[in-house]
Amino acid sequence: MSFWDIEETSIEFDFNEEKKSFIENMDYLFSMSVEEQTLYKKWIEWNADLKKTYPQKQYLGMHYDSIWKPTDINNVELTISEIEALEPYVDVVDDQDEATKWVELRKLIHTMEFSANPGRNLKCYVKDRCTGKILGQICLGSDVTALKVRDDYIGWTRDNRFKDGKLNHTTIATTIVATQPLGFNFLGGKLVAALSTSPTIRDFWKTKYDNKLIAVGTTSLYGIHSQYNGIPHFKTLGVTAGKIALKPDDESYNPWHQWLKENDSEWYNKEIKEERIRNGVSMYGPDSGRSGPVSGIKQKILGRIFKHLGIKLSKYHHGFQRGYYFAQMYDNGNEFLRGDIKESELVIKQKFEQGDEYTIKWWKAKAIRRYKNLIEQGRIKDETLFYIDIIGISWEEAKKRYLKDVGR
Repeated sequence: MSFWDIEETSIEFDFNEEKKSFIENMDYLFSMSVEEQTLYKKWIEWNADLKKTYPQKQYLGMHYDSIWKPTDINNVELTISEIEALEPYVDVVDDQDEATKWVELRKLIHTMEFSANPGRNLKCYVKDRCTGKILGQICLGSDVTALKVRDDYIGWTRDNRFKDGKLNHTTIATTIVATQPLGFNFLGGKLVAALSTSPTIRDFWKTKYDNKLIAVGTTSLYGIHSQYNGIPHFKTLGVTAGKIALKPDDESYNPWHQWLKENDSEWYNKEIKEERIRNGVSMYGPDSGRSGPVSGIKQKILGRIFKHLGIKLSKYHHGFQRGYYFAQMYDNGNEFLRGDIKESELVIKQKFEQGDEYTIKWWKAKAIRRYKNLIEQGRIKDETLFYIDIIGISWEEAKKRYLKDVGR
């Protein structure tokens, strides 16, 4: 079921009871730390429909063997030789069956829940060419419509972004995740992040969407200190406003989404239609994916629900400021995004012209240094982070087992 569809229900809607349930859920989420909220959404992701997910456990386990792992992480000489032998590359997913497998793995190795937004979605693996094993995953989506730190840095106006269509030349990395133990012990997250600017991705973006990809942006989960610091591909632009409202659990949200569709249909249909047009989503078929960025339609719907409930949206702003990082790949890319120069005048920065060769050489030196330091400090983490055992356990059990790994 896509974001645009709502599962129909014949159950009578009790306004007061549903309001009470909705508020209780929002209060519960608001009482959590950001780490707890993150893990809770992960737990819900796998346990909301156990009849569907639990029988999949044996099948899902096959993904474990696709993850790269060192032969013996405590054998320094062997492990360094294995890192030096890695040949990371970006493998773009362009097949529906493979996309399904990509999503399954993404849910198993990343603490953040996976949410497929409407609009553009480019899914990629980062793999080792020698072993075929997976080192990480990338998902690039339609860029956010307005972001102060980014827009100030570029000098963007609303007309630049929408009327001139320049927002189609940038993207937001909604997933950048390294498999473990590569991530923690060898700075795998930095490798995967840097490869989000790979020529493979730039070429595929141009072919699929007919837009030259000028820049990649992304946000950290926990403030300005993150894996994106110290990556020469990215510039730290500052922090986001932290004024996004918490999204309730689907069990509380879906009945109100349906109620809004039926009882505020004029507003709902107008907003959905405009959003489809902005995102290049056909009113009569699947997402064309060829134009228009994703805006905050989910936040708009949530805000409208709050209005009907007489609740201020600001009451449930999570307030978690996130660092914003921007990989501008051209010396004069901002000038192009402002419409000051033509595409033919763009000059790519040397490190991006060198592409994966530059990235891999830069990363390996840092990865080996990081590994040696962890060995000396006795801080190696050799386990593979894999969320298959979160299926079928209680929320309290999930916290005991996995909360320490959030943000790893």
